[in-house]
Amino acid sequence: MPEISFDQPCLLGRKTVRGRFVIPSGIRCTHASTIQKCFREIPSIGVITTKSISAAPRKGYREPIYARYAPGCYINAVGLANPGAEAYLREFDGIRIPDDKFLLVSIMGSGVESFLDAAKTLLPVADGFELNMSCPHAKGYGAEVGQDRELLGEITRAVVELTRKPVFVKLSPTLPDLGGSARAAIAAGAAGLTLVNTVGPALAEHDVYPILHNRYGGLSGDGIRPVGLRAVEQARKAVGDGPWIIGMGGIASPEHVRQYALAGANLFGVGSALTGLDSGRMRRYMEQLSGDVRSGRPVSYARSCESELPMDYRKARVEARIDYDDTLFKLILDQIPGASSDGDLAGKFYFLWIPGVGEKPFAIFSTREKSVVVRAVGEFTRHLAGLTPGSELFLRGPYGKEPPAFHNCVVLLSGGGTGIASIREIGCKLRANNRLVFLLGARTGTHLFDLEMFRELGDVFLATDDGSLGLQGFVPDLLEPALAPLSDEERGRLVFVNCGPEAMVKRCFERQRQWAPPERIIGSIEYMTSCGVGICGKCASPSGALTCIDGPFLPWQEFQRPETP
Repeated sequence: MPEISFDQPCLLGRKTVRGRFVIPSGIRCTHASTIQKCFREIPSIGVITTKSISAAPRKGYREPIYARYAPGCYINAVGLANPGAEAYLREFDGIRIPDDKFLLVSIMGSGVESFLDAAKTLLPVADGFELNMSCPHAKGYGAEVGQDRELLGEITRAVVELTRKPVFVKLSPTLPDLGGSARAAIAAGAAGLTLVNTVGPALAEHDVYPILHNRYGGLSGDGIRPVGLRAVEQARKAVGDGPWIIGMGGIASPEHVRQYALAGANLFGVGSALTGLDSGRMRRYMEQLSGDVRSGRPVSYARSCESELPMDYRKARVEARIDYDDTLFKLILDQIPGASSDGDLAGKFYFLWIPGVGEKPFAIFSTREKSVVVRAVGEFTRHLAGLTPGSELFLRGPYGKEPPAFHNCVVLLSGGGTGIASIREIGCKLRANNRLVFLLGARTGTHLFDLEMFRELGDVFLATDDGSLGLQGFVPDLLEPALAPLSDEERGRLVFVNCGPEAMVKRCFERQRQWAPPERIIGSIEYMTSCGVGICGKCASPSGALTCIDGPFLPWQEFQRPETP
């Protein structure tokens, strides 16, 4: 490898950093809990870049935000969504960044003051700052700022003077004079450059439909590697040997790392190659990649940035619908790809997509009848509420992992609200070797749907907020009535499976811990899920696990924040 030893630490500001791999902005580590988890578990990662944070909250774009348009090639448009600097700073309460790791806080704005406002707020947690001057699809931000060389210099100089910490400027490879912009950034005091962001704006379609809700987005993965290599080479020639360059864009193998090193990079971002990898597989992948780079031996990698998870869309048609009340209904489809019998999709979910409207994830209520249950709460679900038999939509999936295969247990499955729809398939999977008890709760009786389908599988206990059906109360209140008929021997074989809103599931965990060991208490909380393939990081649990790909059903400990050593 050209003059780079992966065993040699690098001095970034006041920190001696071990690990030459970088997690780019907006990839996976978009919440503090996942940042902490990756630093703790993956030694080869020396630098993690936060999502781009603005002084004020920014809503961003609706789903779809991430799609595969060719093998190993992706397009995304998140729209720089973030909670704002003050809210993001609060995520780091109790989080400690290791002494030999570097938190590169990405900030964004439209001018000097907006960049400075974000930097001032996030200064307490930042080891350094990355200035996002490269986003290709957000009007008034990113590349639109970076192409104004005078403004680029003013912003960089101001952030350097304010923070007195290393500043990296992230530039677009589409700048007409990339070398000149790189020199301007370094002349203004930047410690280094980040190259490249996604390339665009670009348009990708399924059939004749634009996939992204924003229509246009940035390209990533294998297809942009030649662009990234050229940009790094241009920048290195322009700024000389001193400044740091974080090279990225399609890196997935030791060969790619060597190519970027030869072009002039000395830190290496891995992003799209993580698509579809759960936490365990990501850890093993990065360990192998790091070891193979260190060995210097020629290594052939079968995979590049291609994901093993299904990301193509399949057309489906609504065959029938059942309305439970004016907000809750069931859609019965003509097909669900990848399954045929009840229980095949235990713990799994699909995205339903309507071009031009959006997409959202849904558990399959019954594989046998090919159904999903929907509550109309937002724009997309209200559009689903208007579908009639014959209407077309698209599915992608399945995603998620099957829960553990318990045997000879008494399994209490608790579901609240639309979380009820997720537990029937699990019951079908477990019924052959276990006794099943369902604890179901909702606001009102009409939201407790298809009860006979649950009674086919086991005993059913009900609760409603308004007392219109079953116990007046909440799902956790059903635990004692459900346990009362059990013998002492049966209580020694208890397993708990929970799905629903966060408050409900956590109350269930608190009460269940006295009855079962941790490995027999699992749950799924309805966190925001936008990509399904472990990239956007929105669904991070308090432990840093990503529920879309590590779960959605996880042991209860994954919903607790680990203690900082």
